[in-house]
Formats: sequence, structure tokens, C-alpha cells
Amino acid sequence: MVDRSKLKAYVIYTYDISKLKPSNRVRFVYLLKGREKGKGLIDQLRGKFLAPGCFYISKDHDKEIKKVFKDWKISNYAREVIYK
Repeated sequence: MVDRSKLKAYVIYTYDISKLKPSNRVRFVYLLKGREKGKGLIDQLRGKFLAPGCFYISKDHDKEIKKVFKDWKISNYAREVIYK
């Protein structure tokens, strides 16, 4: 039996930046991943990239990520998951 008190809510995001101009693609990836030694938004929110175009974050930071996608007009798909 799983102890429900230890379960945490996360959101897995996939996104598509293929419709952006190449220069804006780079800017968007820098925003999420950071540049060289700098931390990007996903690191700051304690998320993790699973694959190119796919990452997860805590449900607590869902609004911040939605705002970024909305501001950049990026098509995305979000799926809530529960994990221990």
C-alpha cells in the first residue's frame, strides 16, 4: 500500500517550437535551460528535462510555466502526474 502523504503532484510538459524563427528558438531554449553556467527557468523551479521538448516541474509552479508558454505563444501539452 502506498503512503499517500508522500505522493507529490508534478506536471509533465511537451512543447513545439518549430514554428518560431531560429533566433527565437534559441532565445526560448536559453530561457528554459539557461546559458553555459547560468541556470534556466526549469532549474530555478527545480524541474528536470526528460528529453528535448519535454520536462517536468512541481504542480506548485504550473502557473509560471503556463504564463511563459502563453507569452511566447508556444503550443504545448501538459499532463498532471502523481509520484512519490
